[in-house]
Amino acid sequence: LNGCKKLWFGKDDELSLPKQPYTGQELRTDGYYYLSFYNDGKMTVYFLFNNGIILHVGDAQEMNNLEYDIEKLKNIKFSWGIFIIENDTIKFERWHPSAPPYKAYIREGKISNDTTFIITKGYRLLNGEKTEERDLNEIYHFKAFSPKPDSTNSFIP
Repeated sequence: LNGCKKLWFGKDDELSLPKQPYTGQELRTDGYYYLSFYNDGKMTVYFLFNNGIILHVGDAQEMNNLEYDIEKLKNIKFSWGIFIIENDTIKFERWHPSAPPYKAYIREGKISNDTTFIITKGYRLLNGEKTEERDLNEIYHFKAFSPKPDSTNSFIP
């Protein structure tokens, strides 16, 4: 039954951003970036890795549980993606949780400084065309974190 899953549900989107090493200085990579939801204390957390991979930790309630949350995410496809930085623009693409097949979405925004970026739009690329576009205003701030998890996963080589 598990072997027929892909045939039954269809194929997950391929990521369209190219995976490339990040050697720039535009953003720090020795920690994580977070978006706070002040009303309920949750945070959306992203790790950027120098190999161009991004890890979405999700909505963490407490950073004390972050290491435990990361271990759980190692085998979850929609936790992983790719990011690229060009000048003062950041783009990252990852699969989003949904009923299979998983759809890939890009978030794009501007880098304010090496510890802050603002995501201003999100969209899905289908056959090179932007679809499902929406305006966003998400301000991510940096926090140093050690030991940083590694980016080993089975979804992005």
